[in-house]
Amino acid sequence: MSADREAPLGWIYLKMYDDKSFEFISQGIMRDKDIYEGNYKLKNDTFYFKYKDSIPKAGSKAIIQKGFVIYLNGNYSESLQVKLNNISINE
Repeated sequence: MSADREAPLGWIYLKMYDDKSFEFISQGIMRDKDIYEGNYKLKNDTFYFKYKDSIPKAGSKAIIQKGFVIYLNGNYSESLQVKLNNISINE
């Protein structure tokens, strides 16, 4: 699955792979690229992200709703538009 959104002076990306790994990338024009990696688990319609190192301020739990990945437990509200989705919610 691939999702993203334009952020002030940059972009936020989420890339999720078949092997249950993911990358959450925050990249800006005026700042370096921050890459948060780990593994995810899908339970019902909720994604649980387990990060290898630090957790981004978007949080570690999200749902897919109406074409967006919506983070539920971060320091701020984050939603990314889904560009490609090959993940089955019925896993």
